[in-house]
Amino acid sequence: MHRKLDFAFSHTTAATLYGLPLPRVDERIHVTVRAPGRAPAVRGFVGHKLTQWETWMIGELPVTTPEQTWLDLAQLLHRDALVVAGDFLVGGDSPLADRISLARAIAAAPGRRGVGRAKEALESIRIGSESPGESRLRLVLADAGLPAPVLNHELRDRSGVFVARIDLAYPHSRIAVEYEGDIHRVDRQTWQKDIRRRERVEDLGWRMIRVTANDLHSPAVLIQRVRRLIEGHLNAPKTRFLGRLGAPRRQ
Repeated sequence: MHRKLDFAFSHTTAATLYGLPLPRVDERIHVTVRAPGRAPAVRGFVGHKLTQWETWMIGELPVTTPEQTWLDLAQLLHRDALVVAGDFLVGGDSPLADRISLARAIAAAPGRRGVGRAKEALESIRIGSESPGESRLRLVLADAGLPAPVLNHELRDRSGVFVARIDLAYPHSRIAVEYEGDIHRVDRQTWQKDIRRRERVEDLGWRMIRVTANDLHSPAVLIQRVRRLIEGHLNAPKTRFLGRLGAPRRQ
């Protein structure tokens, strides 16, 4: 619901109301007023002014638009956290924004603090990352110079039967990279399901790499493994086959 008001909750306060994943909780309340209005100067509040004015309502609370909220976060967050928040905005069944609307917000705020960081983050925002961990994993791989993976790749067997939906996939190299949150470790049913799923994926000749938060904190081993598997596939000798059964042909 949209409504014209002269103030709105903004920055991390608005982001929390939208449900955006944030690396930390800012206990201060951020409020933005329509310029040239006077921003509040009250203990526990952080006041801001904004010329480009539009507000949304979350329940009975006025908030800055998703695009403006994301742009405001660029003043407070580092690039990776900004990408994670952007992935959230453009993802899901009912996205709150898209990359075009985020780009328009940037273009409408030349010289604003954080715009440079927002431009950098926008280049890395993708539709398809379904958790902050998946977004951070994708950034780790990209920053290491590895090829961009396919997000949410549907893996099917030769009969076309669905086998698995891969978080990050390198189909040509048959590599599946999966981010495992805590539920995969502590929930027994999920753990058993993961084992069966991994067996079915590897039965199709794929290699599965399971990644945890610890791997992202110290990613050198992970990066080396992914690179080695990709290069190993590219350098592997290609065998030619004849016939429907795939019998090898002598050279």
